[in-house]
Amino acid sequence: MIRFIKLREEHLEQVLEWRTQEDVTRFMNTDIEKDMNKQKEWFKRISHSETNAYWIIEIKGQLVGVICLNGMDHVNKRTSWGFYIGEEKYRLYGGIIPPYFYNYVFSTYGFHKITAEVMEGNDNVIKLNLLHGYRMVGVYKEHIFKNGSCYDLHLLELLKEDWIKLNKFQKYNGVFEQ
Repeated sequence: MIRFIKLREEHLEQVLEWRTQEDVTRFMNTDIEKDMNKQKEWFKRISHSETNAYWIIEIKGQLVGVICLNGMDHVNKRTSWGFYIGEEKYRLYGGIIPPYFYNYVFSTYGFHKITAEVMEGNDNVIKLNLLHGYRMVGVYKEHIFKNGSCYDLHLLELLKEDWIKLNKFQKYNGVFEQ
């Protein structure tokens, strides 16, 4: 039902469309231009990166969004992550996608910790992260400047042992393209 397809150049136009939608970009740390040349430059950078990994989220055969790892640190066994669903009618799956991802990341990469940054106002994502076992570790006050205003950035972390202790999402094992 849910698959994670390695991001490829053929996906870039769709990703750019999703990423520039107002309801997606409003909670992103950065805004981007709707510029396919810049999108291709970005893809070239991340494709050759050893610290980032990107997948397209597929639900019931429909491409619906993007999920990624950033700042992968294999020495300290930690990474950060993010995701968004660009197809509005599939946003109801937003709460179930992370458990597939956490199970994959903790088992495949052997990380000890996953961190998340959530922009002020994205209360549902903060609640979801806390439900999944994250703990709040701090807030960068007025850290993001967008649309003429400053926003706080909430910092959260999920330890592998806390994820395992929850013991209610272990059955969610997805297919991740390498």
